[in-house]
Amino acid sequence: ASLPLVACYPLAKRFTDYPQLVLGLTFNWGAMVGFAAAAGVLDLHVAGPLYGAGVCWTMVYDTLYAHQDKNDDATLGLRSTALTFGEETKPILYRWTAGFYAALCAAGYGTGYDGALYYLGCTAATGHLLWQVQSANLNDPDNLAYRFKSNNVTGLLVLGSIMAGNITTSL
Repeated sequence: ASLPLVACYPLAKRFTDYPQLVLGLTFNWGAMVGFAAAAGVLDLHVAGPLYGAGVCWTMVYDTLYAHQDKNDDATLGLRSTALTFGEETKPILYRWTAGFYAALCAAGYGTGYDGALYYLGCTAATGHLLWQVQSANLNDPDNLAYRFKSNNVTGLLVLGSIMAGNITTSL
């Protein structure tokens, strides 16, 4: 089911102002596949929000990343959310970050996580994304590269949240 997305992504910068969204939809399809493989069934009450959280996260980190290339992209006639959002990038990315948090919370609710640790971890992961957006200098490639590379922390916080949710719910 992800094959059309995989085929479209390399061309996305040529036909849409939102190639980062195409990347998010493509890259995070693994959340659906992985959930179905691990659970033996695709529970959209959990996998759907988890997929949505991944798409939102990708929109944040890849839009920040795209700001490194915005001048070259404009010269080459390529498109990106960095160019589309322009000066409104940060306010828009704050909304995508809110979507990330809401989707993670919805996934936890769908899973039946009843302990606070999962939600505290989601809050920490969201705080890390908020830090990236707030502290990003959209005209400094080194600053943006540092924030992009820090997404391993976001991923570890999400993983830790899921692990904590599984442990505290099974107690």
